[in-house]
Amino acid sequence: MQRLIIDTDPGEDDALAIMMAAAHPGTKIEALTVVAGNVGLKNTTNNAAVILDQLGLDIPIYPGCKTPFVMPGIDAAYAHGLDGLGNTGLRSNRPVQAQHAALALIDHVNASPGDLTLVALGPLTNIATALKLDPELPRKLRRTIIMGGAVSAHGNVNYNAEFNIYADPEAAFAFFHGWGAVGCLVEVADWELTMRHGFSTELRAEWAGLGTPKASFFAAISAHSNEFIQKVRRRTVQYFADPVAMAVALEPAIVVSHERHHLTVSLADPQTRGQTIVDWSDHGDQPVNADIILKLDHDRLLELIRQAQL
Repeated sequence: MQRLIIDTDPGEDDALAIMMAAAHPGTKIEALTVVAGNVGLKNTTNNAAVILDQLGLDIPIYPGCKTPFVMPGIDAAYAHGLDGLGNTGLRSNRPVQAQHAALALIDHVNASPGDLTLVALGPLTNIATALKLDPELPRKLRRTIIMGGAVSAHGNVNYNAEFNIYADPEAAFAFFHGWGAVGCLVEVADWELTMRHGFSTELRAEWAGLGTPKASFFAAISAHSNEFIQKVRRRTVQYFADPVAMAVALEPAIVVSHERHHLTVSLADPQTRGQTIVDWSDHGDQPVNADIILKLDHDRLLELIRQAQL
């Protein structure tokens, strides 16, 4: 049994990733820790509850950090809708836990050292906070997978940075250096990997045509972002980053190509702030802390996404 803690900022692509984990045989979601990101914490917490309502799952939800470590927060409501779920207005009355997400993460991991896999789908504020309190945390995890970064600077929030890292660069810097400091690897599913695995408008219509409650739910919450992509970005291919990362978490064998290097995050230079910087040639003496995923089995990815909507 693979046991997951998912740190998330839902987001319709977060929703699909959580649906994938819930549908995967031999996988159990232990907890959702929630961070501000795609939208503010009040909405991301509600959205986590809405997703679990749709799936009929009884899983604890732990709200966490409302703001980044240093700078004012940003969001992606322009793409995800003001509520984060495509302006559907879906609400949940499901109670959430009083314990802060960072403390909950520490408690869950220390209760089952070596057993839990951490999947981070949003800004890394919660996890970096937990790391400051428990620097040995990475060693007590089975695996750590994140959706984050743009390893050769093909950004999505500006020219060179990816949203999750740019939303809290200080947290991301602490996160990567903390993992490296104790000799642990982060499996990085970055934005550029996402762009290698896009989904056509026709494929999305095929998913919606499955006619199941789950497929209808995802079609409804992703309609706004689909319209944004087509009308504003003028693309017919849509990218869902978090399902790509979740596929890596669920089935390591889905990875076709990867490389291990040192990865850090730019903080000071305003032109490069939030950029992930990789020592591709291994010239430096910093520890290898990132297993950078370069390509997946695309057919298997599509099947995992389809199964999640049945």
